[in-house]
Amino acid sequence: MSQPTATHRFRTQHSEIATIVSKIETILASPDWSPRAGEIRQSFSELSAKLRIHLALEDDVLYPRLARHGEGNVRDLAVRYQTEMGGIRQAYEDFLTQWVHSGKLLTDASGFKTATTGLFGALKDRIHRENTEVYTLVDNVGW
Repeated sequence: MSQPTATHRFRTQHSEIATIVSKIETILASPDWSPRAGEIRQSFSELSAKLRIHLALEDDVLYPRLARHGEGNVRDLAVRYQTEMGGIRQAYEDFLTQWVHSGKLLTDASGFKTATTGLFGALKDRIHRENTEVYTLVDNVGW
């Protein structure tokens, strides 16, 4: 039986996050999703919990460790990604405040759907880049 990669836990969390995102996207694809607003709120609650744990592990373990790596390209990548993630985290928190916690998702359904699509696009791009660039590098060169 093979040993899990160094990034196995991070990749698993990405998969769990992607599953929740997909669930919300499926609901929003329905022409009249407003009766399922409670389910959307619950899904965002689950997503928030997963993201907060994931980001804490990245901020407290992964990126600080990579920032001390012996190879300069690994250190540079870690610093760049950690800096970028702060922006995504703030954008997510702002989104929650503006749309989910305020209830505006129901009073401006079209705006909510557009904002959600933009947020999820950035999140999926980030996950893809981490999976293919950061985690692949870590699995190849080690911590």
